[in-house]
Amino acid sequence: MTTPATTPDVRKRSLSSTLDRIRVRSKRMIDPLTDDDVHRQHSELMSPLVWDVGHVANFEEWWLVREVGGGQPHDVRLDHVYNPFDNPRWVRADLPILPRTEALDYMDNVRGEAQLVLDRARFDTGDELLRDGYVFEMIVQHEAQHQETMLQALDLRSDLAPYLPAAHPHRPDPRRAVDDEERIVIPGGRFVMGTDDRSAAYDNERPAHTVDVATFAIDKYPVTARRFAAFVADGGYERPELWTAAGRTWLESTDARAPGGWIPKLGGGWLVRRFGRIFDLDPAEIVEHVSFHEAEAFARWAGGRLPTEFEWEKAASWDPGTRTAHAYPWGDERPDTSRANLGHVGWGPSRAGGYPAGASAYGVEHLLGDTYEWTTSFFQPYPGYTTFPYPEYSEVFFGEDYRVLRGASWATSRSVARTTFRNWDYPIRRQIFSGIRVAWDIETESP
Repeated sequence: MTTPATTPDVRKRSLSSTLDRIRVRSKRMIDPLTDDDVHRQHSELMSPLVWDVGHVANFEEWWLVREVGGGQPHDVRLDHVYNPFDNPRWVRADLPILPRTEALDYMDNVRGEAQLVLDRARFDTGDELLRDGYVFEMIVQHEAQHQETMLQALDLRSDLAPYLPAAHPHRPDPRRAVDDEERIVIPGGRFVMGTDDRSAAYDNERPAHTVDVATFAIDKYPVTARRFAAFVADGGYERPELWTAAGRTWLESTDARAPGGWIPKLGGGWLVRRFGRIFDLDPAEIVEHVSFHEAEAFARWAGGRLPTEFEWEKAASWDPGTRTAHAYPWGDERPDTSRANLGHVGWGPSRAGGYPAGASAYGVEHLLGDTYEWTTSFFQPYPGYTTFPYPEYSEVFFGEDYRVLRGASWATSRSVARTTFRNWDYPIRRQIFSGIRVAWDIETESP
């Protein structure tokens, strides 16, 4: 998020640099892959990677070249090919998508035109799209979110040769011993949730509004592999009382008996497959690739429940000392590698306790980075919500089909990670980098 004091020229230079940086990352992601790797669709849950490349270019062309710049489309037929609502993921491999080289050329050509639009743009005309460069920030975030989707596809594939960029993760090795079951009590009361920021935040994060929550306790750290392995060993997947009817239906339709990527090890313990490599699972590592149903069953087994997104955000953003909300758990300074496992640096979740500098005012850790965290909340608009700039980002998904996930994963760009960001998905999905944080009700005496 930007500061109001930033001048237009400085803001433009910053946006240009960020656009370049995110594009370099997109290209590096597919550089080590063969044409077959980027063109094949290995799961109906995910697009061929080359579709994402073309879609990123088409989205940028639509909003920057045409909507802001008044330019013409390169090929109007591509609007249908790369429209995600016309084409669900499982049909995209059969579309006339651009081959790898042509898709990258399309990307480069659009970016050249978009840079000219940025050079000419005025941020002081009253146009909401251009105010403080919002539309350019939206393009950055859109591309970053597709990078995360592409990494989900790569991690899901068991036939992929080891993915070279993931070979050398950079994750801290905590020197302090931590209790991975430690809880923190969050006092009840009113706090400000959401944001009025219009420089980067999506419409579903707005507006800021006051919410009252009761006192509750919450895990200091997300659930670790050790804790989840204990759930598995205790027959957690076979105990119907831990699962809702929808959860049991999901279990019956799948062979899931452990998080995605886990492989039983001869003699006990677990291996994990990640980006084509198989290695011993670290018990202290934060668990990922679990569905909402698995998260909910684990929480019930642990004697608690999943938090609401209201509780999660209070634990993450609210500073009870100053009675203000922060953009990040630690304050308003942008993320760096000392505070959070973000931006494709760790290539997997870290060990619990690895980022004490990223703790919130209440002392809750790992709230940004490592994994998104399931909440019990349905994806609904906030009071006073208005759609901007298009309904297909948020509005069409509101309802009870989707559960909200909060936080960010190790694959989330720093441009996207913030305490107000809301992710959402179907409860059955677990290809996403999703984890668990348990909450508990706290009984308080009446005054």
